[in-house]
Amino acid sequence: MTAPTVARRVVARLGVGLWRQRGGLLIGLAVIAGITGYMALGGTAQGTSASGAATSAAVSTACADTAMTAIANKSSGAAQQAYQCMDPTFQQQVPEATFVQQIQTQAPADVSNIARVGDYRTESGGSMVYYAVNANGQSVGYIVYLGQDGKILKIE
Repeated sequence: MTAPTVARRVVARLGVGLWRQRGGLLIGLAVIAGITGYMALGGTAQGTSASGAATSAAVSTACADTAMTAIANKSSGAAQQAYQCMDPTFQQQVPEATFVQQIQTQAPADVSNIARVGDYRTESGGSMVYYAVNANGQSVGYIVYLGQDGKILKIE
């Protein structure tokens, strides 16, 4: 057998094999196209650019999630972590022990569910992150205001 004949046979067998697996191949291509589309458009759908700003937005709102965990958990450890996320001007005005005590006394009792409703990037580079909290059969809303550095300015 010559090399061109072997090459033709390999291509023919490859074609037959692909034809037999065409369903799985089409599903695989559809999944790859979907993932590619999500990755290309997912960051811009949130109002950020696809060049990595979505990652910085996720990192900058991590302190908001930490604060809401402290409200739901009420443990001193969670409150101390939330305190570390507070803006330095807040930390200068309120000692850590006072903050921890406020979280433990003012947070709703028996929190059954916390849902992050959304977030909004301000023109100045900060964020507002919205949460819904279910406790004692009632729903309450929280807004966490973040500065440009991702530190918490205030919680309402």
